[in-house]
Amino acid sequence: MQKGFVMRGLLLAAVLMLTACGGTDTAEPVSTTKPPIEIPDPPKKPVPPVSTNILTPNQAARLLQQATFGPALADIEHATTLTAEQWLDEQLAMPATLHTPNAPDVVGKSHVSQYTRVEGWLNIALRKPDQLRQRMAFALSEIIVVSRYHPNLETQPLALINYYDILVEHAFGNYRDLLENVAKSPVMGVYLSHMGNEKPDPERNIRSDENFAREILQLFSIGLVDLHDNGTPMLDQSGQTIPSYEQNTIEAFARVFTGWSSDSPYWNVSKKDYFKPMLAFDKHHDTAEKRLLNNQVLPANQTAQQDLTDALDNIFAHKNIGPFISKQLIQRLVTSNPSTDYVARVSQVFNDNGEGVKGDLAAVAKAILLDEEARQEPKYQQQSFGKLREPLLKTTHLWRALDANSTSGRFNAYTIESTHGQAPQQADSVFNFFRPDYTPNGQLQELGLSAPEAQILTDDLLIEMQNFFHSAINLSIKGQVTKANEYAMLLDFSVPAKLLTDQGTIALLDRYSLLFFAGEMPIALREVLSSVDERLHELNAEQRAAALLYLVFISPDYAVQL
Repeated sequence: MQKGFVMRGLLLAAVLMLTACGGTDTAEPVSTTKPPIEIPDPPKKPVPPVSTNILTPNQAARLLQQATFGPALADIEHATTLTAEQWLDEQLAMPATLHTPNAPDVVGKSHVSQYTRVEGWLNIALRKPDQLRQRMAFALSEIIVVSRYHPNLETQPLALINYYDILVEHAFGNYRDLLENVAKSPVMGVYLSHMGNEKPDPERNIRSDENFAREILQLFSIGLVDLHDNGTPMLDQSGQTIPSYEQNTIEAFARVFTGWSSDSPYWNVSKKDYFKPMLAFDKHHDTAEKRLLNNQVLPANQTAQQDLTDALDNIFAHKNIGPFISKQLIQRLVTSNPSTDYVARVSQVFNDNGEGVKGDLAAVAKAILLDEEARQEPKYQQQSFGKLREPLLKTTHLWRALDANSTSGRFNAYTIESTHGQAPQQADSVFNFFRPDYTPNGQLQELGLSAPEAQILTDDLLIEMQNFFHSAINLSIKGQVTKANEYAMLLDFSVPAKLLTDQGTIALLDRYSLLFFAGEMPIALREVLSSVDERLHELNAEQRAAALLYLVFISPDYAVQL
């Protein structure tokens, strides 16, 4: 058995258990201090070096599943004219597609809604060529979270788009610069309440707000415990993890983030400017000295900007930031349980891109996707390799592969969150839709393995997704839908139908294997699909191709990206 498929089996067992046991726990996950159990590998075969040759179709499809919103056949064919590094360099050189100018108005009205914001996001994910940048931005949006589910942001879709464009613009930039733009963002200032953060005043019973201070440390940069470069926790002499900061550190950072407010001549305006970085108001900034990470002391009487600069430099200098951010980006793109060596290699690039620069996200993206662990053939993969596909990424994969479009060119995004359990910038909290260390009860937990995406896979959602794909595939065949809704996304099955008619079921399954499994469709699934197709001859070729694709999309096998 190919080693990567062991992880597929474990993840599938977890998905099935979720259905049987009534879904996942929606409470905030509690990290376990139980050390991961080492999974014994069978005797290792010699591992060939990562190929520097032109990509084969299977290799191209696998790279594109990791680095895009899902490959279409034309994308794979283009990639097979390049090496993996050349394809990445081509992507890195592309100009950024920003979301603000691509946000459509509500039909018949001249304003953007939260739903047309999601529609605009989908159109970029489906249509625009800078796929790697957009996937990196989406990954960053699940680490440095803001959400519409804040009372002051619910009515500000354009502000959320403006924040997302910060992630797009900095997706290949420097992480230190990204942190500063996030810290000054009025959207983040509202979401984590450091806009209008006052210096302490005991007489007025004012304490500096700790919300942003806590989350920039815990979630956006260094995490809760000291880490080795390979992402594993450091332990003290008694075998306990070592906290990376204490409450008094949070309080000091909270005082750093005082004196910032909306772009206005006035301090605490009721009408906020969500589109320009916040301004410093030194009158409201705490000028006392502050003790930060690693006992660095900011001297007294600095301006708000000086304190902010020094504090972000202090965070950025911490040894945790490389492994903490690198591992999460690996999880979002490649595998939920990267080996410690994989994390260490990417962390090394985060800490130094080869030219003495720390935090170069373009170099980090290349390191993640060119790493031997990401590019190895499945037969050489570790047993723990693989990740559950996010529901939203399943749908973008489907729509890109089958050239989905509506008759109007518009899309109704009202039901995306209810049918997928997620939508861009719509997490319930700053902890995202799922935590990077989440693991469902069962064998994965016993083995110390994470399956982050499983946190949103409730039994209700699994059924909802099956119903969604039935409608999105079987009932959305272009040219065969009578009285199609002008916003319905219709799939082009003409090419799969021609394959089926001219070359037979095997050729169609080969195509589906390439597009959706990078050429590695499990034999058992292929046999099931072949058997089903024998009973579909009352359907026309496009309906048969759609029925088989529907079974692919609801299969446990497709749920896991290897």
